[in-house]
Amino acid sequence: MTPGGPSAIVVLDFGKEVGGTPYVAVSASTPTAPTTSNTLRVSTSEALTFLNTNKTTTLSSTTSVGDTNVKVGSVAPFYVGSPITIDTGTGSETRTVTAVGTAGTAGTGITFSPGLTSAHAAGTTVTGIGTYANDNGSQINFSITTPQTYTGGLRGGFRFASIALTTPGTVTLTAAGVNFKAYRASPDKYQGYFISSDDQLNKIWYAGAYTAQMDMVPTGVASCFNVPVIFDGAKRDRAIWSGDLMITNPVAMLSIGSNSVPYIKGSIDSIINLQAANGRLTSAVGFRGCGAFDYAVTYSAYSAIIATQYYRYTGDTAYITALLPKLEAATAYHATRLDANGLVVTNDNDYWQTRQNGEVTEYSLAYYELLQDMIWLEHQVGTPQKAAEYTEKAAALKEAINSRLWNASAGLYQHTDTRPNVFPLDANMNAIRLGVAPTDKVQSILTYFKDRWQAHGSEISQPSPSMADPGGHTIEPLNNTWEMMARFHSDDAAGALDLLRRMWGVQVDPNSGFYTGTFWEFVNSEGLPTRGFDSLAHAWGAGPTQLLTESVLGATSVDPGYATWQVKPQPSDLGWAQGQVPTASGPLTVKWAQNTGAGKFHMEVVSPAGTGGEVWVPLASATSVSVPLTPGATFVQRAGNYDVYRVGAGTFQFSSQPVTFQSLQQLVTYFSTDPNVTEGLNDKLQAAAAAKSAVVRGNQLNAFANQVKAQTGKALTPDKAQILLMLATALR
Repeated sequence: MTPGGPSAIVVLDFGKEVGGTPYVAVSASTPTAPTTSNTLRVSTSEALTFLNTNKTTTLSSTTSVGDTNVKVGSVAPFYVGSPITIDTGTGSETRTVTAVGTAGTAGTGITFSPGLTSAHAAGTTVTGIGTYANDNGSQINFSITTPQTYTGGLRGGFRFASIALTTPGTVTLTAAGVNFKAYRASPDKYQGYFISSDDQLNKIWYAGAYTAQMDMVPTGVASCFNVPVIFDGAKRDRAIWSGDLMITNPVAMLSIGSNSVPYIKGSIDSIINLQAANGRLTSAVGFRGCGAFDYAVTYSAYSAIIATQYYRYTGDTAYITALLPKLEAATAYHATRLDANGLVVTNDNDYWQTRQNGEVTEYSLAYYELLQDMIWLEHQVGTPQKAAEYTEKAAALKEAINSRLWNASAGLYQHTDTRPNVFPLDANMNAIRLGVAPTDKVQSILTYFKDRWQAHGSEISQPSPSMADPGGHTIEPLNNTWEMMARFHSDDAAGALDLLRRMWGVQVDPNSGFYTGTFWEFVNSEGLPTRGFDSLAHAWGAGPTQLLTESVLGATSVDPGYATWQVKPQPSDLGWAQGQVPTASGPLTVKWAQNTGAGKFHMEVVSPAGTGGEVWVPLASATSVSVPLTPGATFVQRAGNYDVYRVGAGTFQFSSQPVTFQSLQQLVTYFSTDPNVTEGLNDKLQAAAAAKSAVVRGNQLNAFANQVKAQTGKALTPDKAQILLMLATALR
């Protein structure tokens, strides 16, 4: 850097989100007298856009055609050799700065070449390169005195780092980088995976997994914690928030499995250990100090829910049994927040950072979710009496929500008892996914919100204009995740994937201008971040990873640690998918492929020793037939467009396709418990297949139907008989 000249600057691009302590390795430093040291300033940012500040100013005076000098309100955005852009849009002109003077009408301004081709009025926007600064927080300043490696303080999340020599002199660097301080998951750490025929979805799954890893904080990195924990965001808030953990904990478990356990338990313990005497659990730990931070009563529910979540995934009975009294106390605390109508009233903040008063539908639904989790938990490690108590309370709460907060004329759940014409996304979607919404109301709710989707997601509330958070955002990742959950819960996989691609597709696009390889805290109507303050590696944005594994691939835990599991794929428009879920007994692996044009589906499930579960085989239509291709599967029922089988440990394959005489014969062989009955039924099907006329075919199928009816309750169960009769009708 020359005296009076611009800073010498190097910008590092790490390609994706990183976090840790930035460093520079200096081999030589020569300051310009009279100074005795050089100063290197390091600025970090998750997006290149937010690495620069002071980029714009305005013209102080009108310009004319041919001018090579302009008067500006500030000269800070410019230096010799940098670009200067006068005006915006189609009228803009960009030139190269040749001299930087002083600001204002009476100043010497900015000189450039070549001359302008248009006149521009005073007040017109002028844009330059600006100066480099952190997107959030302070910069790092190294005083360079001797050749050595200089290491700065922790910067939790960034993709770009600028290194600026801000004093006259010369500095020679041999290296620069970051000492990584988040969780580094090498390929061998991935105990779960997901891959499909849609590469965008594959990128989304791994971006969610990497988001969780960037938010994982090893022991010794954060001063407030002596155990590994998971934060809400890599850059900020860098605190444990239970609402964020509801999303990121399952993502971590499904991707890196047992490697995440110390971090999840460390986070849960940090919250539980600060439980108040009245049973309330804190919302956050390490935010604005090292202690508890009580933000909202809903977060107390979330704090208990994450403990139950952990048990569902791991089967860690000793751990959850020790926590059970504290979770029961937290549940009892929520009961004290009910008003005379049996609904939760807290008059505090929601997750999108605004105070909500009165009977808020979403607040009662958070308590309802806690009750549902506690019912399940009491059946596992508690008492029948407690399970019955929570069941009774949940039923009363559900009734109160539906009687007081359902707007019958709109067919939607209202925001609060005093805001009947505001329809929030969170309450309506959580009412669906938690089973509060009556079955006959679900489709109309889903349709209402889908009809009002924006290009990049679903808004906080309807009708337009939506409610917004203090930053002006109307689209939030958390409630969009809840909407995807509600749609998968309602077998609307196509709608769920449409919403997923709308909101998260741009976030995995390397050309978006904001790519970090992780998911973002907030977005604007264009689906992009708007300010450097916002976190671009935020836990509550990682939900798609969980849903791709549990809803698209279809593998979920029923009993703790996947002792009992369910595999129910929702393939939608995908050609194939495969993946693996880490369980307490070993990996549960699922592979499936479909030919939608032919109506064919094939799947394989590999179940670990000591476990068992149900395999739901998708059917293209009601006249499709499924068959197990390997021994050991027991048919349970036909449920909608699925055939359900029960299996134990081992490898199992299934297929489904439109019914044919041959496939129906295979099904008869599988269903019938009497070899003589099997032979008789299949003889009739074989004769029908060989028939030369429709009349003969009909007669043989009538004989088949008569024998099926005669064997109902004997060689054939009533459910199996009904399926055979329906499929035979399709062959007429």
